[in-house]
Amino acid sequence: MATEWSPYWQDVSNLRWTEVDEVVLEKVANRLGWGPGRTLLELGAGRGLHSRRLYEMMRCDRPDLYEVNPEMLAYMERQGLNAVGDDEELRNSYDIVWSYGVPEHFDDPQRQEIIDRHFELARHCVLLVIPRATWLRAAIGRHDRIPAKDFSYMELRGRLEKGAGRHWNGLDGVEIGVETFCPLFGVRHIPRGLYNLTDRLVGWALPDGLLLGYAAR
Repeated sequence: MATEWSPYWQDVSNLRWTEVDEVVLEKVANRLGWGPGRTLLELGAGRGLHSRRLYEMMRCDRPDLYEVNPEMLAYMERQGLNAVGDDEELRNSYDIVWSYGVPEHFDDPQRQEIIDRHFELARHCVLLVIPRATWLRAAIGRHDRIPAKDFSYMELRGRLEKGAGRHWNGLDGVEIGVETFCPLFGVRHIPRGLYNLTDRLVGWALPDGLLLGYAAR
């Protein structure tokens, strides 16, 4: 599966912040907990706004935001964020490594390799937020621009277990969980417009439209 992100980010609509984002990040912050001084890394950070909001909620150390797309690196730098585009610029490890909508855009072996990379860099916690219902996105013509393949509940759990087993010296003392989540249940205002209905809300309106998987030790 090949994904070309430049056309996606060149559509300025994809740089907007929505209340769906806010509800998802409240869920993530509640899972991670408030903790000053913890280090945070987001892999595949895109525009970087997700981790900036988490930083504000959790009062952790200013996060590092890893991204390979040069346009988004420049965008984040203009926002004053810690944009990182080279593995050598990363710290040796972070308390928390997380991503929002990344591994579903890849096939194996990269699908597992990306999840493993979270564990390689994390000391205490890995957290993945994965939107689903890609078949519904395909039905309205969005799939060709940002191709993706759904994770099942069991697949995500199994891949988290595999990553922890490989890079955290086994599963002893490791808590692994996967939750299904519908962020729309917490949205107080749904933005107007066809774009919001089709690109932001499709799939997430389903009861299990988003997966939140985590591993902690």
